[in-house]
Amino acid sequence: MRRAVLAAVLLLLAACSAPAAAPAPVVSPAAAPDAPPALGTNGAAVPVLRWAPCHGPFQCAGAAVPLSYREPKGTTITLSVIRLPAGDPGRRLGSLFFNFGGPGTDGVGELTRFAARYPPELRARFDLVSFDPRGIGGSAPIRCANAQPPAGSPVRQPEAYFAAAAATGKACAASGALLNHLSTANVARDMELLRQAVGDASLNFYGYSYGTYLGGTYANLFGDKVRAMTLDGTLDLVANATGEPGREHEPVDVRADVAGAQQQELDRFFAVCAAAGPKCAFSAGDPKQRFAGIFAHASRGPGVASLMKTVGSALYQSGRWKRLAQTLAAMPADPGPAAPVLDPAVPTHSPGFLAVQCLDSDNPQSPADYAALAARESARQPYFGLSAVYSMAQCVGWPARDDDRYTGPWNRPRPHPVLVLNNRFDPATPLANAEATAAELGDGRVLVVDGYGHTSLDAPSACASAAVVRYLTELTVPPPGTTCAPDAVPFP
Repeated sequence: MRRAVLAAVLLLLAACSAPAAAPAPVVSPAAAPDAPPALGTNGAAVPVLRWAPCHGPFQCAGAAVPLSYREPKGTTITLSVIRLPAGDPGRRLGSLFFNFGGPGTDGVGELTRFAARYPPELRARFDLVSFDPRGIGGSAPIRCANAQPPAGSPVRQPEAYFAAAAATGKACAASGALLNHLSTANVARDMELLRQAVGDASLNFYGYSYGTYLGGTYANLFGDKVRAMTLDGTLDLVANATGEPGREHEPVDVRADVAGAQQQELDRFFAVCAAAGPKCAFSAGDPKQRFAGIFAHASRGPGVASLMKTVGSALYQSGRWKRLAQTLAAMPADPGPAAPVLDPAVPTHSPGFLAVQCLDSDNPQSPADYAALAARESARQPYFGLSAVYSMAQCVGWPARDDDRYTGPWNRPRPHPVLVLNNRFDPATPLANAEATAAELGDGRVLVVDGYGHTSLDAPSACASAAVVRYLTELTVPPPGTTCAPDAVPFP
């Protein structure tokens, strides 16, 4: 899901050479749950940014923000911030803030990696700005010594698996009170202070994957401060937070139907491969039927998890499809139905991911709930269903909560529409999620890229890029129903 998932695709780079972030503070326990929610920044002081050269053309600074926005003048933490100054100061429109997904992905390193990709017009007219979210990278990172991902099978040995899954949370408990203040809502409050710190009257924002949830949260906490916002590879805001009524006890990836999105793209891989003929090494016969035999063979041994991890990785970027076809063509197949999957591929997440996601999203807290869902989802989606069910198992028993997280409403008024960009076939953030979020926001305009993979970073499109530039510079959204072709096809 998301660029947790994006973190596997986009490797984290070194933190900015700004002043070192302060260590995680030791403070009194979080405010009582019945205290009034901290919907805004509550008059917190605007950070003073002292920019210094770093990473060649970039500038870095540290920003002091409150640990708790219920105590805006209390203990502070320091965020690591980076910017690339606008190339044409005379035409500068302001700053453009980025979040590259996760949660748990650092913004400092990712901006140094991706800044050169952005169109010259954006780099000329905006300072490109990003930051390591609180608890991550150079921004008061959480302490989770010796945290290990869970091993074993949630189907074969559920008690042992869930005990192992809770180990990360137990390790992260050493972070103390910081762990109770890492929700996306608090990151959005930090970004509001940073907007003021850079001197912008309103926010320009570009968020990928999880960053779309940050954008949606900011857009509802500080709607009157939004100038332009692009959400790329979009989470369903309601599904990510609580779920629709009646679905609150499903894991977040089940609510978002990530398994259905993966299956939909896999079916497209089969169809595109067959149409490509000899250009695709897996095109002989019926690729869909051949894969069913491969899966059946793997299900009778220990290799099914490895197979589905290989497939899942390839779905993130269609540039990997050619290699996937070669891999599948060399694999053995069995006739007949698959055996019940007892050792499924289950995502494991970094402490930084969990520290945010386990606060933001409601997920089942009883292993018994997961077992009941597993039977249903494995029947509905035999290839990917179990992975979606158990993807948030590490949140069971998470030792923190943030009473200031945001769960809606999502349609607070804003001066300008939000541009929602999504690939037609995205394995982590389905197009249906983008359409749901556009409706939840009330002012979202969806632009579809007729491509495959997760976000436009993995499916570049000159057409979509031009539309984004037009929107960010002129506040012009594309007409309803606009689609764009990707720049590359899987089997050229």
